[in-house]
Amino acid sequence: MAAVVLLVVALAAERQAVQGVLQERRRRRLGDRPAVGGRLAGRDLLLVQAGIGRDRAHDAVVAAAAEFQVQAAWSLGFAGGLSERLRPGDLVFPAAVLDDADAGGAPLAADSSRATACAALRRAAMSVDEGNLLTVGTVLRTPDAKRAACRRSGAVAVEMEAAGVARAARNLGIPWMALKVVVDAVDDQLPPSLAACTTPQGDLRWRGLVAGALEGRDFWRSLVQLGRSSRQAGRTLWQGLEVAFEAWAALTAF
Repeated sequence: MAAVVLLVVALAAERQAVQGVLQERRRRRLGDRPAVGGRLAGRDLLLVQAGIGRDRAHDAVVAAAAEFQVQAAWSLGFAGGLSERLRPGDLVFPAAVLDDADAGGAPLAADSSRATACAALRRAAMSVDEGNLLTVGTVLRTPDAKRAACRRSGAVAVEMEAAGVARAARNLGIPWMALKVVVDAVDDQLPPSLAACTTPQGDLRWRGLVAGALEGRDFWRSLVQLGRSSRQAGRTLWQGLEVAFEAWAALTAF
């Protein structure tokens, strides 16, 4: 079995942003999931678009482990801010992930090597927060919903996949960590039909965009702003991964 470090994203936009950092890039598939192979810092990587949600992320890690010797798993992608201190473009490199579906459960702690990679990001003058990350089952669209999630969890940011990656990695006995970039701040409201614009597999759904257009100018205004934030977030994620992964690879040996 070939040995790889697994990079898991949910969306096609996240995969397209991250794949730019890979050397010797080549298209692959992992079952029915789009994937990209490549190298970074002397390691073989497999970047997988798992689709939306913790279950799909979990299953992607398990599927990769059936085909490859997975040495570590990274959960990468976009997140929403829950803390007032986070702004679009800020990185979140959490010490632990909380699963909203397991409110009484213990936090899922990232590998201790994360601290060295986080220090490298700070040396590179990148804005990074080490607060906890919350995984939820549905998009938190409104400021009220985000603030309520912050109060009940204490997390600084929210997304939908990291807990799935963390649990699969823990069951496999491999290290994991999550690196996310904030797209929407706590006071940013997302369009009601946003979820309909993406398929469960993480691809753009044009029919959803057409339906959203019926909401009027507010939808398009929000979509343009979100698109601008997402493009900037993609560049930040690319840069952050390059810095953090190189520091992590220098520290770890398999």
